[in-house]
Amino acid sequence: MSNNIASTIIFNGPKKPLTEKKIPIPQKIGLYEAIVEISLTTICGSDVHTWLGHRPFPTPAILGHEIVGKIVKLGKNLRFDFNGKKLNVGDRITWSMTASCQKCFFCRKGLPQKCVHLFKYGHTKSVGNLGLTGGFANFIIIRKGSFIFKIPNQVSDEEAAPLMCAGATITSGLDEANFSKCNFVVVQGCGALGLYACAFTKQLGAKKIIAIDIYNDRLSLAKEFGADYVINAKRENNIIKKIEKITKGVGADYVIEVTGSPKVIDQGIKFLRIGGKYILLGAIYPGSKFVLDSSEIITKCIQIIGMHNYKPEALDLAIKLMLKTQNKYPYKKLVGTQCNLTLDGIEDALKSFQSKKTTRPSIKPNL
Repeated sequence: MSNNIASTIIFNGPKKPLTEKKIPIPQKIGLYEAIVEISLTTICGSDVHTWLGHRPFPTPAILGHEIVGKIVKLGKNLRFDFNGKKLNVGDRITWSMTASCQKCFFCRKGLPQKCVHLFKYGHTKSVGNLGLTGGFANFIIIRKGSFIFKIPNQVSDEEAAPLMCAGATITSGLDEANFSKCNFVVVQGCGALGLYACAFTKQLGAKKIIAIDIYNDRLSLAKEFGADYVINAKRENNIIKKIEKITKGVGADYVIEVTGSPKVIDQGIKFLRIGGKYILLGAIYPGSKFVLDSSEIITKCIQIIGMHNYKPEALDLAIKLMLKTQNKYPYKKLVGTQCNLTLDGIEDALKSFQSKKTTRPSIKPNL
């Protein structure tokens, strides 16, 4: 902790310039807190949407919530990670995207990610004692109520960081849908979430994966992540008939929406078989409205599952699935452009994501 000062990049609101800010690193931390030196932060689509002003957001803020780093200071009572492994200064870790109280109504109902006292990394106003709150910095404070995961030595920072949001979001949706072995899964969207959806559902027992996107390079990558069929939505005249043909008229067991566009939902419902499940994860932003034929939902006995954030178990499962398939799927390819922790570096990373040049640009403070 050189000079006990952290370097941060502050988001001040859409169409306003980012600013650099030096923030003192606390000399004293809570019993269940930690200080982490960040080694890598990857850019999530929600960071870009916030930067572009697609949703209300508290400012000033330090964005970034897919983070890997090394513990440099541990609270006295923070002794073990989520799986009971002893924590030590120097350990490389990631952690749950949210911190929760474990006591409120929603925590007790098994939804700690919707805690009434929720703290969410990279989504909080950065002021006073809440200074080091996001990943666009070289240090961050781990808050009480976070769930920490030690990263195995064989896992690189690039393989670990996107699991903190993208990977765990997928496993959270699969868990909520009680995902089980099946014949067909359709994945709408082949960004990082869609690629995780291909790999993880194949590992969990899906026989065939059908991936849909509008970019051929992403569809090619989907094949590397387990997709058996790929469909370019711009070039295919009738995707519904195409999927009917692939599934021999039955339809898909599961459809996973990770495009972020409500326009694909009505069509996605039509991909499902009778008794199928639609997992809605991407179209999260205000104003994401769509129209469905209720008779189709009812007569086909379809379930629609929505999931926001995730329980810590979902991050645990994402890490374990990645470890099991580490030599099968090229997880490092999810992280592309590497930028440094400067105003220009952060802006370059955000623009790189916006232009679809890479699924996950990254920020390396020590680049």
